[in-house]
Amino acid sequence: EMGLQLRNKVPKRRMKARSRGDRTVATHSNQTCAMDLVHDQLATGRKLRILTVIDTFSRFSPAVDPRFSYRGKDVVQALKRRSS
Repeated sequence: EMGLQLRNKVPKRRMKARSRGDRTVATHSNQTCAMDLVHDQLATGRKLRILTVIDTFSRFSPAVDPRFSYRGKDVVQALKRRSS
């Protein structure tokens, strides 16, 4: 109508997912750990974040660190405290 030229969008090429190797099963404590950030909200409306580190063999949690805000450096500090 107005003589405008519109480009057709070219679909993005998606990368094929790489298959992961088999996970190694922990045979004793302190061999492998998993970490997660859990989010919750207080009755006052403030958001609470909890960093949990779990030993995958014994299911023991050597580090639970609750905070109202987390930055990358906070996670690094918590992991350094756990490893020392």
